[in-house]
This record gives sequence, C-alpha cells and structure tokens, in this order.
Amino acid sequence: MKILIVDDESINRTLLTNMLYSAGYKNCIEAVNGIEAIKLFDEEQPDLVLLDVVMPGLSGFDVAPKIRKRAKGTYLPILFITALEDKESLVRCLEVGGNDFATKPFDRHILIAKIRAHLQIRALSEHVEQQNQALRLFNQRVAREHAIVEHIFSHAIVNRPEVLSHFDFLLQPAETFNGDLFLCEASPSGGIYFVVGDFTGHGLASAIGALPVTRAFRELAQQGVSIAEITSELNRILITFLPNDMFMAAVIGEINASGNRVHLWQGGMPEVIVPAKTDIAMRKVPSRHMALGILDENELNTDYDTINLGHNEQLVICSDGLIEIANKNGEMLLEEGLVNIIKVQMQEQGKVDAKSLFRQAKAHGFSSSLDDDVTLVIFNAKPVNISTVRKVDEGLPSVHEIALSAPHLKQPDILQRVLQLAGQCEGIQNIRSIVYTVLSELFNNALDHGILKLESKVKTDSAGFHQYYTERERSLNALSYGRINIRIESLPIDGKVLLQVEDSGEGFRWDRGRTLIGHGNAKEESHGRGLPLIHALCEKVWFEDGGKKVLCLLDTQS
Repeated sequence: MKILIVDDESINRTLLTNMLYSAGYKNCIEAVNGIEAIKLFDEEQPDLVLLDVVMPGLSGFDVAPKIRKRAKGTYLPILFITALEDKESLVRCLEVGGNDFATKPFDRHILIAKIRAHLQIRALSEHVEQQNQALRLFNQRVAREHAIVEHIFSHAIVNRPEVLSHFDFLLQPAETFNGDLFLCEASPSGGIYFVVGDFTGHGLASAIGALPVTRAFRELAQQGVSIAEITSELNRILITFLPNDMFMAAVIGEINASGNRVHLWQGGMPEVIVPAKTDIAMRKVPSRHMALGILDENELNTDYDTINLGHNEQLVICSDGLIEIANKNGEMLLEEGLVNIIKVQMQEQGKVDAKSLFRQAKAHGFSSSLDDDVTLVIFNAKPVNISTVRKVDEGLPSVHEIALSAPHLKQPDILQRVLQLAGQCEGIQNIRSIVYTVLSELFNNALDHGILKLESKVKTDSAGFHQYYTERERSLNALSYGRINIRIESLPIDGKVLLQVEDSGEGFRWDRGRTLIGHGNAKEESHGRGLPLIHALCEKVWFEDGGKKVLCLLDTQS
C-alpha cells in the first residue's frame, strides 16, 4: 500500500513515516505543501492520503477536493491530520472531501486502526469495482449475443404476409425471447398449415427449440404432407434436440382451400374454441394427446380431429399463458373464464378480436407483467386466398399394392408405414395431405369395422371412447386372422389418383355409393365411418363386393 503524507512540518512527516513503517506500511511518500502534494498524487497515485489542514499556500481544505477530482478508481481515503478541535473545522474536513480525521497530538493506535479500516474499505471497493467491471463486460457480451440471436430469430422465424393475413393473432412474450411459437405456411393444395407451440418455460432457453421446428415445418408444408406426418416428424426432432425436461405443447392444423374445414392435432394445449353467443352453440375441442418431445415414435398417437366451420365462424387457439393469468388471490382465469369473455364479445360484437380478448383476459390479473408467454391465434372461416403456382407433373404412372395380414395389422406404426409408401407416388404432391387423410380414414374403417367389427355408435361420450379403444386394443391383440389389401394407382398425366382398400370382413350394404340400403339400421351402420369427409375430399367414391371394397378417385389438379 502506498501512502502520501502531506505536512509542512518535517517533524510531523518523520513521526508519521516512522509510525507507519513500524505498522508495516513501508511505502510512504512525503509532500511539504499543497502544490507538491497534488504533483506527487498525479505521479504516484497513492492508496491513502494523510493531509494536514493548516499549511502555507494551499491549505488542506484546498488540496482535498483537487486530489479527489484526480483520483482514479473508486474509493480514495483522505484522512485529515489537524490541531483544530472546533466542530466547524472538523465538519469542514468531511465536507471538502475527507473521509476521516485525527487530531494532534494523535494517538498512534487509533490512527493506525483508522488507516487499516480505510485501506480495507478501499480494497473491498476495488474488489467490488473489479466485479462490476466483469459484470459490465458480461452484460455487454450477453447483450451482443442476444442481439445476434434476435437477428437470427427475426430472419429464421418469419411467416409470409400473404399467409399471415388469414389470421388475427397476438404474441406477447414474458421476456425478450418468446417460448411460444406461431408458424403458418401455404399448402400445395391451396390451403394453410399452421403450428401454435408452447415450449417448456419461457425466455431464450425455451425459444431455442423453435429453430429446428420452424425449418422442419417449412419443408414438410412445401411437400404437402399430412398432419400425422408433421406431428411425427416434429416429435422426432424435439426428442432428438431437446433435453429430457423440455417439450412443446402444440396445436398442429391444416385448413382446406375453402376455409371451412380444419384438421387439428392437439397435444398439451388449452382447448380450441369455436365461439358462439350461447353455451349450447359454442364448440370446445380439448387436447387428446400429450405434448411433443415426450413420447417415442411408436408411442405417439397422431390421430387428429376434423372441425367443420360455417361461413365466418371462428377458431380460437391460445397457449396456457393466457388462461393462467391470475388475480391478486392467485385465482387463474382458466378455460372457463376465457369462454365467458368470448361469449360476452360474441354477444356485443358478433365476433372475437385477438387484441381485445387479450386485454380483457389481462384485466383479470393484478400485475402489469406476464408470468408466461401468451399466444392467441384466431382464424375466420373464409376461402383461402393465396396464389399458388402448380406445375404440371409429368411424373411416371405407378401402382403400389400392399397386402397386410394379421401380424402386420398389429404393428403400432403400420398406418404410418403405409402412408410413407403412398407418399412415394409421383404426381400427388399437390394433394398429398388429402391422400393421407382419405387413406387413413379408409384404413381405420377397414380395420376397426371390417376386421375387428367394432361399433362407433358407443363413442358418444368420454366413457364411450374409453370403452371403444379398450375393446379395440383387446380385439387387435387377440386377432389371428384378417387381411387388408391397399392399392394406390397414380396417373400424373391425367391428374388422377385412385385409392382402393379391401378388407376380409363381412362388409356392409351400400347402394349407389352414397345411400345405405335399409331403414332401421342404416344410420347405425354408417356411424363413425367418416364417409361424409371422404365424399367431400374425393371426386368419386364407390363400393364393391358388398362394402368390403371401397374405391376413391381424387383429382390432383382441382
């Protein structure tokens, strides 16, 4: 430690130097007046100054503020050594920049104790300043890294304006980076794919998973794949890239070109709502699956719901950050509270608006900040207006035939494998998701009703669904004989795809491909077969061999 002693009396300087030397402070510098003190301070930058008050020329009161201005770093202790004892003089010692004082004749032990205390404060102050400097550098580095990441996110996660214009949406992150995700992309068939995702937690750690999801979603959307394929691939990516304690709750959807039908896969998200003015008319579609990134491929269920929308009906999707807004008593808004807000908006405005819905939901809370990211997406049912350039496919005509026996039908991924094989056909890119949807319906009908002889009429409530799938699992495990033959014929030049599914069951009676024979049990037989959906998607549908064989003709250019 370096100490500057300023006193015009040589005996005082000698006394102080010897006292400090015996206390272990051997690096002492002496100045005989104020001008020399300032000069030596600039040259030596001492750690502590012992300053006499009364000196010729510049007094200690004059020197102290000048030294204080020249001090570098943080805490510089200046101790006045004075013979003055009046309160005014002692107070002025502190007012002009001194940190302490000792009166002459001074007590050796007290002075050394004060010097040690102030030098310890200086050492602590320097240590704190070093830490602050390191923290400033760290914050600068973090800010720079955040700026880089934000730049990457702003360019990597971008929805095309012409697609985004079909949605009323709001994304409100709790921090700089959003752990929620909203992606939308045009499909080759003229519709729209979309994903509303909610990663575990919020902030940068949560948002980082959005990058691989976005890239995969874009590529899959351009290929026109099915919702099941998108779900399966995103799940695979998340399991591969995310740690075990992270996952993404998601709603994955496909809107048809007419804007009146939406396929939805939901995992771990709040229920999707089709608003109405009354509880009876309002429709709510709950999530049926776990979030993505948890289950392995053979455990993941890719079944999805189909929602038909009337003209100007809306579809409301939100992340749990919205319904978990809590008031001062800790009571969350929850789905019931959100439904009440939507009902009031429908009664007052006739439609739901994303910004006002968020504003009213936030009014339920007591804090101006959010505890979690909030995403709110609303689709208004109307034809999709996105210009798509479809190239005439001159691919090769092909026929794929698949013969499935009981051991094949028991495999949990058998449908996915069939769909992957169907995707290899040339000429179906524009309607790939439609082919997958129709083929999935035909396969499930053949297996559940033709082979396993299950009755869908029991699926009228949650208990019925549980009964149905329990019986399905039991019957499938016990299956020893059964056959499903699938034929996929692609005619790219004609713009047609012919699907044929035949099962070894008993069939059902069908007349003219559209109307069931009989009266009493006609509705019962067709219940759950998804026939209206298949008719809506296909150019022509007809049955042969007593209902054991169904054929569907699809137009790839319409």
